[in-house]
Amino acid sequence: MAEQVHHRDNSGYETTDARVTPLAQIGLFIAALVIASFVGMIVLFKVFAYYQPLFDDPVPPLIADRIASTAPRLQVDPPKQKFELTQSEAALLGSYGWIDRQVKVVHIPIERAIDLVSEGKMPLIAPAAP
Repeated sequence: MAEQVHHRDNSGYETTDARVTPLAQIGLFIAALVIASFVGMIVLFKVFAYYQPLFDDPVPPLIADRIASTAPRLQVDPPKQKFELTQSEAALLGSYGWIDRQVKVVHIPIERAIDLVSEGKMPLIAPAAP
């Protein structure tokens, strides 16, 4: 019987070279993808810059009368100021009072206004004054 001898190379490293063509193709593909991404972002930002004025809210007409100050506006005690603001809003929104006595316009509590509107005794939108 003839014994078959298998030759194994146990050198501990590869004895053949890696194929360069697939590696170069992947590198070129990634480079093209990066360049296309940058170009796409530039185009996207140009489109955003073009359409942004169309979606902006119009400038309020009283913006020229606004007093602008370059001085910093600091809150001395923010929690206290917020509490005071909440209390004054609650007092205003939950009470009766005059807005204009000559025209006979009053404000009423929100809950009462909701009841009157739901009963149909008060219009949802006040008619425009002549």
